[in-house]
Amino acid sequence: MKQILLLAPLALAGCATIFGPKSPFALDRKGELVEFNYAWSAEASAVPTLVRRLNSDLETSFSAASTTAQADRSAAQTAKRPFTAHQFNRRWTTSGQSARLLSLGGETLYSTGGAYPSHGSDALLWDRLTRREIKVERLFSASDDLEKLVQASFCVTLEGERAKRRGTATQVSDASSECPKIGKLAVRPADSNANRRFDRFRLIAPPGVVGTPAEGRYDIAVPVTAALRAALKPAYRSSFEVQPQ
Repeated sequence: MKQILLLAPLALAGCATIFGPKSPFALDRKGELVEFNYAWSAEASAVPTLVRRLNSDLETSFSAASTTAQADRSAAQTAKRPFTAHQFNRRWTTSGQSARLLSLGGETLYSTGGAYPSHGSDALLWDRLTRREIKVERLFSASDDLEKLVQASFCVTLEGERAKRRGTATQVSDASSECPKIGKLAVRPADSNANRRFDRFRLIAPPGVVGTPAEGRYDIAVPVTAALRAALKPAYRSSFEVQPQ
């Protein structure tokens, strides 16, 4: 009930804009406590059950951001220091889709007024047939197939990209040069040529996860190989293709 009361002023103010069932959604509100922005793609808007899932996340995010900002403002008043309104921005874009699956990528920026805002990367894979979210590892016959088939290629590509950004070869002894497990990353099936079949997996780490914050966000693409496609459950295999050369 609290979430409904929090969001009611946004709807009354006309900040939520949905132009038909297949159009993108964007909500913007600049208040005294929080500058809040939440949006999703046209492809997501076309799936009513998914829209309910995203609306729930929107409500939860707005409630949490407002509560945190209120506490920060109260602390600022007690300490007699200036208060800067917080910022919350989340965008869900379409990474690709097949007849059955819709792959969304979420990027979040949250600032409490400090010098360094926090960044987050998410992935949401929607199964149109079952009308529910599905974890990417559940696409495979065995839960560890994805990690076994992708980890080595990911680590090699990541090491090369980090060396470019640092201007020197990475050091194995350096903790910031370790290769993380796939489970710590946002994994998004993606379609590079818009033919409604996924041909790569994008593995994304926000700033500071696989290197120093100054290195920024890492977005590593691993191609769908014949072995990867063969490891998929038969029901999902037609949604993928070996990446064209």
